[in-house]
Amino acid sequence: LSVAYHYPILQNLNFSIAGGQKAVITGFNGIGKSTLLKTLIGQIPAMQGKYEFSRQVTLGYFEQDLVWQDMKKNPVQIISDAFAKLSEKEIRKHLARCGISGKKAMQSVGTLSGGEQAKVKICLMTLSSCNFLIMDEPTNHLDMQAKEALKSALAEFDGTVLLVSHEESFYRDWAQRIIDIAEK
Repeated sequence: LSVAYHYPILQNLNFSIAGGQKAVITGFNGIGKSTLLKTLIGQIPAMQGKYEFSRQVTLGYFEQDLVWQDMKKNPVQIISDAFAKLSEKEIRKHLARCGISGKKAMQSVGTLSGGEQAKVKICLMTLSSCNFLIMDEPTNHLDMQAKEALKSALAEFDGTVLLVSHEESFYRDWAQRIIDIAEK
């Protein structure tokens, strides 16, 4: 697989990930890790080659960029839009589990800190029924307590994880495979 925006970034990648495996992609900044993930989720087309997921795969994606369709909506509204069947009480419960409670749950997402916005994104993922998580630098805006909670959740997750991270201390205890794309 080769990935690119306007010119080749990563070329001739060849790897596979087994079901249930926890894999981490590493490599220096700017090498194309995020571009690779965006290609894998179908956000940008592959330049050359192909990739495929098993038919049983249901993807969940965590994008490192804190981009929202409407920055004025609050976390309760965002979750409600994505999961209309949930009551406000259920939504608040899920948000609280992810570290967003009280006034923060009713504050416009654009006024929340980066860590709080990341927690809203993580809450969305926890509500999705996925068995293959693709996560792009999920720890970027999180404090130590949130990182530890995420680390535990990923270690206990029954599905497959493909994570981009620069924080070896975050993944070294649970990752089963390291893919250093600088070496590809």
